[in-house]
Amino acid sequence: MRIIVITQGVSRIVPPLLNSKHEIVGIIESAPRNYNKKIKIFRIKRVFRWLFSIFFSGGCTLKMVCKYSSIPYRFMKSCDDEGLEAWLREKHPDVIVVFSMSQLLKKSIFNIPKLGTINLHPSFLPEYRGPNPDLWQYINMEEYPGATVHYVDEGEDTGDIIFQDRVNIPIGTKSPERLDQLVGKLGVSLILKALNAIELGHAPRVKQPMESPTSRARNLHLDEHKTVIDWENWPVERVWHVLRGTELWLNAIPQPSGVFRGQRWTIDNYDACSRDTDIPGKIYRIHRRKYVAAAGGRIFLSIDFRIKRMILGFVKHA
Repeated sequence: MRIIVITQGVSRIVPPLLNSKHEIVGIIESAPRNYNKKIKIFRIKRVFRWLFSIFFSGGCTLKMVCKYSSIPYRFMKSCDDEGLEAWLREKHPDVIVVFSMSQLLKKSIFNIPKLGTINLHPSFLPEYRGPNPDLWQYINMEEYPGATVHYVDEGEDTGDIIFQDRVNIPIGTKSPERLDQLVGKLGVSLILKALNAIELGHAPRVKQPMESPTSRARNLHLDEHKTVIDWENWPVERVWHVLRGTELWLNAIPQPSGVFRGQRWTIDNYDACSRDTDIPGKIYRIHRRKYVAAAGGRIFLSIDFRIKRMILGFVKHA
């Protein structure tokens, strides 16, 4: 079939789809959330970002992948982009495959392919509808999260389900490894299975309940990062699980400063033996090791120093 992919960056679904039997006739890169609200940066910061992209990017951009594979590429700021609908129609797609998109598609867009538009959502729908299921599944200590491939409709992750399944992910698994299992393995297999079923004309369509058993998996506001953990009541294992899983982006504890500005804490093991004098949520040092205190224990921290983080930290605060 003729497939168009909509995603952000070289996501985990891109290589498998490029290597599938289907013809990828176009790839659309969705802009990150609040793309149009970003403040213009100073010239010197643009120079540093350009140098960083050359020497420290560590991989190809989605645009580069498309160029090397001779696949038409388009960057999408919003569904209202001038010429977007015409660009899609001229590709004559049978199916649009969506994953990791920062906005909802309009009906005029998702109705273009004759066989429908499908989306991979990293939860067992109708659980955790919304843009950030990863965070809330960590908070709720979901040991058997799921992935769902569903048709796109006008709602938020409410379309008819094609295939879904669950997978066991142990407590304390960090986000990249978790997504490798949930998206890279389970999710990709469900996408390919769904595409084959659509091509053969017998893809299931299971309607979802109107209500979700969980609250909307929303994104956090910046000022909520420091309040998302209940330091006084959560046991140390739960705090450790959340901090460890979200160590790349959640700012629930103060990040390194001084000469280590721009680095992030690596969440190591935890100790169930705590000291009564420790204040939960505060960082301490013992035997040359740092730890954050939690109710009933302490969580050890270290720094995985990386030059590119140092440069990014400088650029961010320049």
